[in-house]
Amino acid sequence: MKEKVIPYKMLLEVISNSYELVWRIVPEHEMQVLKMGLKNLEKCLIDYIQKAEEGLPIIGYHFACPAEFLHCFDCVPICIEGTSYLLAALLPNGSEKYYDLITHWGHPYHTCSSQKGVMGMVLDDLFKFDVITTPTAPCDNTYASYPFFKYKDIPLVITDMPFIREEKSYEFYAEQIKIGLSEIGKIIGQEPDFDKIKKSLEIENQSLKLEFELFELKKATPCPLESMINPMSAAAAVFMAGRPEKLDFYENMLALAKKRYKKKESPIEERIRSIWPYMTIFFDLALCEWLDREIKMSVLLDIFSYNLYDPVDTSSEDKMFNDMARKSMNFPMIKQSIDFYDDFIPEFINTTKEFKADCGIFTSHIGCKQFGSIPQLLREALRDELGIPLLIIDIDVGDKRFASIKTVKDKIRMFANTLL
Repeated sequence: MKEKVIPYKMLLEVISNSYELVWRIVPEHEMQVLKMGLKNLEKCLIDYIQKAEEGLPIIGYHFACPAEFLHCFDCVPICIEGTSYLLAALLPNGSEKYYDLITHWGHPYHTCSSQKGVMGMVLDDLFKFDVITTPTAPCDNTYASYPFFKYKDIPLVITDMPFIREEKSYEFYAEQIKIGLSEIGKIIGQEPDFDKIKKSLEIENQSLKLEFELFELKKATPCPLESMINPMSAAAAVFMAGRPEKLDFYENMLALAKKRYKKKESPIEERIRSIWPYMTIFFDLALCEWLDREIKMSVLLDIFSYNLYDPVDTSSEDKMFNDMARKSMNFPMIKQSIDFYDDFIPEFINTTKEFKADCGIFTSHIGCKQFGSIPQLLREALRDELGIPLLIIDIDVGDKRFASIKTVKDKIRMFANTLL
């Protein structure tokens, strides 16, 4: 039973070491976002590993099925995509060994590395899932990759997520979430406890309020938070969902941002304000520090920083599940990937204007083929509407072998030179 979540033990070791290192070596006033993020991630991982060792069921999930939904069970929720990319960020060679394992097994190399990492780990018997759940959206990689787990005799619970966002769609998907949780409960031998979901959702609502306040403060010039807030926010959304650690993280981030805003302080000498319409680069988080210190470029937002959903109304079960459906279908990346570009582009134009950004940087991820046509259209729209440029980088955000960090830095440095 102790060997069901070996990748989480790997993560805990590297996070604990990193946390100790930054606290001992880095000056107290520097890299505060990273310090607080690592501290809360460490707490969550310790708790999940302990629960796994106690024999609680291991539930894998697609990030579009937020972990707080699974808190109706006594379980260890494992995000397939989040685990692949946090290991990619923190291990010296990332998740490359596991990408190669699943590729050699026969899975297409050009699918999303966010899923291939854990698929390779399952092939290597590092995870022992009791059940895995995924919706039918947002991308072809989800359809192509998740059926693999049935090859390893892992039960797969699929919820049917509509592509049209209308009231009837939310009602339909709310019922799908209920059915999915019921099926999971039968597999692991537990009855879903909706009161537990309610408590987790109330924590999420409190966190979301803090995130919105932080969202507004990041519009200030200069930005009061370092660029590391973006990958740390993505990690918080996955590993701290519905937990008090997430609330603690955002309370501290908001207090820090307010303090700096009032004193008109910034962690960097901001010369360029950038927004990344898509993902940050996960295989090298040090890029955030390089952008701040060397290029003097703040990253105000990436796709996982877009809080595009409303708080969940927990006053009744029906309202709660309908709003859970809304949240899932409007979750960052889900909303953008589930629809055509005609919503994404004007929304991004407005956001860029609000944040007074000088440029955009689009990481055109090899796995996200549903976004393949967007970068050039967005580049033209930014130029025509706001007169600002967009840099497009072809990359695998979780695998440095597709485009090395040197290649990425060289492109950004040349791009920045045209702006100064």
